[in-house]
Amino acid sequence: MILGTLFLMKASFSSAQVSVTFNIESQPLWGPVSYDYVEYYYLPEYDIYYYAPKAQFVYLKGNKWLFSSRLPTQYRHADLFSTYKVVINEPKPYLRNDHYSNYYKQYKHEHSKQDIIRDSHDSKYTKHKNHPNYSQNKSLAPQRKITHPANNKSDNNNSSKKKDKKQGKKK
Repeated sequence: MILGTLFLMKASFSSAQVSVTFNIESQPLWGPVSYDYVEYYYLPEYDIYYYAPKAQFVYLKGNKWLFSSRLPTQYRHADLFSTYKVVINEPKPYLRNDHYSNYYKQYKHEHSKQDIIRDSHDSKYTKHKNHPNYSQNKSLAPQRKITHPANNKSDNNNSSKKKDKKQGKKK
């Protein structure tokens, strides 16, 4: 009986493992930085949502929520790069729109400078195929550490090249 209990406990602990998901490359360039995973963005200024995994805007028309790969026509001139964005990682937040609309109403006309993916130089964002620095990122060779056995110090490739240049000048 004790063995059976231990077996069941082990099985329940195994199923409780946490799964970490990343979707940086499916986030739009106008999305704010610092999020490895985004399910929805809420745009308080327009009271609409953006579903990142399928690249769709979610907006209310009448009493029905619609999904579209394009902004609704009434917002076609919206500047998604400057409008305030709220990351929401829960299923179907638009079904609780009254809550989000009320909670973030102070951001309706907020154009504070959120750091956005397009302007980031972080390599995790420049892997995005539409990022302005994408081609530069592809051509960069990965940095590797070189360990010097004599003194157990590490240098990256760049500092080794600098040392070689200095030594070349002395000759």
